[in-house]
Amino acid sequence: MRDPETSQDVLLSAVPKGQEPVAYLSFNRNGYSSYCRVFREYHEWVKKRNAERYENTVQHGKNYDAKNMLHVFRLLQMAEEIALTGQLHVRRPNRDFLLQIRRGEFEYETLVEQAEALVMRVEAAFAASNLPEAPDKQAAEHLLIRMRQDWYSAASR
Repeated sequence: MRDPETSQDVLLSAVPKGQEPVAYLSFNRNGYSSYCRVFREYHEWVKKRNAERYENTVQHGKNYDAKNMLHVFRLLQMAEEIALTGQLHVRRPNRDFLLQIRRGEFEYETLVEQAEALVMRVEAAFAASNLPEAPDKQAAEHLLIRMRQDWYSAASR
């Protein structure tokens, strides 16, 4: 028998034989099952969520995960930088803007519009980029070997 706590079926009781029906029940089984799954997943997320991060989301009152949004912009901007220059700078020149996002100083809709525009710029930059389609695996392996050799020879001194 299915566990009623995790079942995604409507539970019904039997009607004794010979009884006159008083109602008919019809329901969207797939829709109900989908709703039950989403409901269960949400409550599992609530149990496991980072309380401090959630409190930050509630505190700034913008109703979005500001840390996640910061990373969206940081990663998209880094991708654009790679496409345009072929280089990657980990320290971001627009740190103040990213911290403003983290503090929830922007409206969600504004950030989504800006992110969508940035995605379009990134796609255009990669379409026009002279970067190779794939990295040179052999060159990367040789670089890794050389870095490890340098590291171990320096550590043994």
